[in-house]
Amino acid sequence: MVIKWAKFKGHLGWKKNMPQAVRRKLLENKVKRDGYATVIRKLLQLANVTRDIGTKQKARADMAYLKQKFRAERPKAFRKRVC
Repeated sequence: MVIKWAKFKGHLGWKKNMPQAVRRKLLENKVKRDGYATVIRKLLQLANVTRDIGTKQKARADMAYLKQKFRAERPKAFRKRVC
């Protein structure tokens, strides 16, 4: 019996066989709708759960792209580290 601990709620519409530009445009729209943190969490969960190397690489690359694009827009006051 396989125990599935990962619960995927909602769907990003993201597929590894999509062109990079289409995937990123889709993720940008999701960030505007659902928020940056939610999209990053879903991609991170996908990258951690999958056994497919291509999916993992593309999910991590898209996460890096979103971090570069959307974290730069935040004011410096929000980027302070507490620890």
